Amino acid sequence: MAQESTFSLKNVLLFKNLNDDEIEIVSKELKEKDFDVNVRVIEEKSVGDELYIIKKGKVEITLTRDDSVLVLAELGDYSFFGEMAILREKERSASVTTTEPCSFYILKRNKLLSLIDSHPKIAANIFMAIAGVLSDRIAKTNDNLETYFLINKAIVDNEQFRRLYIMSKSSKEK
Repeated sequence: MAQESTFSLKNVLLFKNLNDDEIEIVSKELKEKDFDVNVRVIEEKSVGDELYIIKKGKVEITLTRDDSVLVLAELGDYSFFGEMAILREKERSASVTTTEPCSFYILKRNKLLSLIDSHPKIAANIFMAIAGVLSDRIAKTNDNLETYFLINKAIVDNEQFRRLYIMSKSSKEK
């Protein structure tokens, strides 16, 4: 019989620079919450102040533009999302929906801010981990933009593609 692995906050990238005592301190600030499958956890353009750590399950992060839905990422155990809401009080940049039943640990902005006063080293390490993840995501976005730019340039530079685009656009306008 296979033994079920035990979730450990040590395995969450967000806490990679924390020792066991520091993780224990942070764990007291987390709230646990469960969601069924196909539940919208975060709505794009809503305002939030929570970061979610996936204890168990999977989510899909999406953008919706008109009738199109763009899947930005699929995340599973030990991943986290909502880090931008912890850093700033602005609208959410994407939606997050469960693709299977999920269990989350939730860290609210006010709890992280209180860690700055009570345990500045812990807060600094968490912020550094968030900065690292955001930097990686920006680098990946830059790579994707370069790819899209090169594809677009190839299409624009190709006479047949230009004609096809113009024909398809004019047929839609009729």
